[in-house]
Amino acid sequence: MVELNTRVDERPVNSPDDLAGRVPEVAEARKDLVVARNQEIAKNREVGIEPQNVVQSTFPERMKQGLPGMINRMVDYNVVTRSVEGPAGGMPAARAVSQSAAYDINCVLGGTVKDFVGITVLDPTNIHPVGSVVPLDAYAQYTNCGILTKGEIFAVTTVITVSGDPVHFGAADGVLTNTGGIGPIVGARWKYSRPANELNVVQLGIQR
Repeated sequence: MVELNTRVDERPVNSPDDLAGRVPEVAEARKDLVVARNQEIAKNREVGIEPQNVVQSTFPERMKQGLPGMINRMVDYNVVTRSVEGPAGGMPAARAVSQSAAYDINCVLGGTVKDFVGITVLDPTNIHPVGSVVPLDAYAQYTNCGILTKGEIFAVTTVITVSGDPVHFGAADGVLTNTGGIGPIVGARWKYSRPANELNVVQLGIQR
């Protein structure tokens, strides 16, 4: 940094005439400050800075599609936290879960329509120990998990779906579908018409 030797008169102001007499001094001090700053900038430019490598020069024409368990849009949605009671192999994202019969704050895969509490949300921050059998997109047993109780969430079903189809799920694995198993879930529907094994969206709370 450039240090200035210019110093404005610090004598007390006893009258308007004293203040008027010091205006040129203040103006000169500000001018010196600007000149010094410009000199410092020029000096830095003389040193030169090498341009950095381009991080990304090409961009896709379309956004990447969602993943099962991702929230589709943040419009009138609600997510709660519950503890994963089981299974030991982990609780995957985009699965229906129900309240535990043992503990009010716990949840289990699948379950019943009566005890249904929501659909598991994908959490990319999950970290599992080396050697863990829990998939990266799943919640480990006894950890907290996010559960969508209202809103839109990406999911995949193994059967053909038609927009407006009801939402059912497997009693043991919580896999979402549009027929059979446990269901229909009250206030839930498949948003789009899709072939089997294609990414779709489940609406909880019937948001159109």
